[in-house]
Amino acid sequence: MSTAINDQQHLRRRSSARAPRGEAGPGPQFRHARGILAFAIVAGTVIALRTTGLLQGTPALIVTAVLLLLLPTARVMSKRILFNGLILAGLVPLTWWLPERLMGTDHGTLVLAGLAGVIAWWIGSAKLPARRVRRLVPSARWIDSIPFLSALLSALSLGTMLTIRSPLDALSILTSRWDYQSHFSIYYMIRLHGEVIPTIPQTTAGDAWGFSEYPQGFHALLATMSDLLRPSYSSVDSELVGFMNLQAACSVMTVLIVAAGLCALPAVRRRAGVMASGIAIAMAAWIYGPGAIPAYEGFANFYLACGMATATVLALLTFQRRVPVVGVAVVGAGLVSICNNWLLLVSLLAVVLWMKVWTVVRQRGSYNRRWWILSSACISVSMLGMALPIIQISPLIEQSQHILEAQGGIAYPDFGLALVAIVLALVLGFANRSLALRIPSSQLRTERLDVSRAATGLFIPIALCIWLAVSQTVQNGAISYYFYKYLIAVLLLAWPLAVAAAASLIPPAVPSEGPLRKHGLTLALCVLAITATQVFGFSVPGLQTAGLPATVRPLTEMSNQQARLQSTPAFVPRLLQSARQPQPASTVYIPGPGTVDPILAARWQWGMRGMSSSRTTDLSFDLVDIVKDYDKAPEIIGRILAHDPALYAIVDPELFEPVHQYLLSLGPGVADRLIRLG
Repeated sequence: MSTAINDQQHLRRRSSARAPRGEAGPGPQFRHARGILAFAIVAGTVIALRTTGLLQGTPALIVTAVLLLLLPTARVMSKRILFNGLILAGLVPLTWWLPERLMGTDHGTLVLAGLAGVIAWWIGSAKLPARRVRRLVPSARWIDSIPFLSALLSALSLGTMLTIRSPLDALSILTSRWDYQSHFSIYYMIRLHGEVIPTIPQTTAGDAWGFSEYPQGFHALLATMSDLLRPSYSSVDSELVGFMNLQAACSVMTVLIVAAGLCALPAVRRRAGVMASGIAIAMAAWIYGPGAIPAYEGFANFYLACGMATATVLALLTFQRRVPVVGVAVVGAGLVSICNNWLLLVSLLAVVLWMKVWTVVRQRGSYNRRWWILSSACISVSMLGMALPIIQISPLIEQSQHILEAQGGIAYPDFGLALVAIVLALVLGFANRSLALRIPSSQLRTERLDVSRAATGLFIPIALCIWLAVSQTVQNGAISYYFYKYLIAVLLLAWPLAVAAAASLIPPAVPSEGPLRKHGLTLALCVLAITATQVFGFSVPGLQTAGLPATVRPLTEMSNQQARLQSTPAFVPRLLQSARQPQPASTVYIPGPGTVDPILAARWQWGMRGMSSSRTTDLSFDLVDIVKDYDKAPEIIGRILAHDPALYAIVDPELFEPVHQYLLSLGPGVADRLIRLG
């Protein structure tokens, strides 16, 4: 009997288990009051443990992970990981729009207490609480181990970033990519103030804070994880290490959720052994293939957005007959997460989402009044969560065309494999639609039509790719940054969609002819699945001396990172010292010649002090002249200080004397605003 049928029969047995007619149980009002009391007691206990410091650090993260696994949004393990992961990534960052200064507690405590309290309420409000306690443990089969194995491979591929414990090592790797500076600055501001940047009061000078128009879902999620470890801001050193570790951990979590989405599909569970190889290829694309580009180029927020878009599509494919209320909440949370990280990726699920909404509207008579009330509440929260980032980026809408045509540095995906992935997903999607019209089973027909719609939805991203390519070529003479970045997102969706479409086409399993043949087939499929992970390059480490070097991007990047850590650039300790050293609030750091880009150094110094603002952004453009000719540094620094009487400058020791001598010629007071580093 197939896995899917077993799952359905198991769920029917569980749902049909009723209390004997003679057992009336407590009334609704008593159960409601008992649930509220359970919530208050458990949430209050968690808050007390957090306040006294008894539930912090790694134990707090472990408890949160366990509670997420226990939150009973689905019975099957993989589906529960998918649903709860989307809820976590989508709704938790919204809490940071409520400032910590108003709530009176950190956001990590709020999430932990909320999770524990909701589970306690769900149990306490039941007629027979013991039965609900048993339902906390999800059902699992061997296929439900694949998400954890995928997460393990992802963690191994990001090993260096996960294991860094020194602020110098963290800053050394972070300064190897330009984009890390802006993402750390946003994260640091959120941690420092306990709220997202748009809600932070303006600076004393009346300037707007920097990056206030940038969506901050990823950074708020990292800040929540950091709150669980350390409820309050401690130092720039710990925040550098924390950001380095947590952004890598977030990438691992993204892989876990996407893999769980694939393993939650009924068609995949129906032929788990056969589809294990397909899942291995799809997850290899996320870990070793195009997914390794954002993971190692400083675009972990984009990686998370790609994961949430893919996971939301897979969640929609798990709803075959009716969409449950929890499904509405999950899809809404997924949309909120996408909008709060990379708004353009909503296009990846536009078609499949619209078709699912249209199906619900056509079958609205099959949904009761309670479903519509609860779903309306979920949709309202989701609409608010999506509106916030849209309002946040609205000042940039007029510049959107110029932004999308901007130049930038990013590694290219393999265009041959890109073509294979997209065409494969489309062809398998068309095959599902063709075969869906020829089968009598309504369930299988719905399954195939859904996956064909999801695959057909790739035409919108393909059209966007073509538009980006044409507009960028017309403007810049060549395809540039945002085309490649968006193409990576399309590929990261195309591979799982190809697996989902292939699974729907494979017929149900037939009874085995004997145990020997069954075991032999299982062994062969396991070997095939393991081998399939090497599609994007050889990923076995430690064989370079034998003439078999690893060729996948993560292992070569880790090797480069280790080399950088063994010979840390000389500017890194100075850069960290420029943020640690006592100084006035309005200070700019200017490094010596031949060390680091002055603009990057200045922005890192502002970011590590939580001082990035519209004023510092404008000031950074004044440093462009230093990059062009360092011999003119004294004149340029003098001009900057003379223009702003409240500004101070920290310079490297070798730069101090010539600049100081020049500033003395500008009149009294100017030279006093020059500070020697160290």
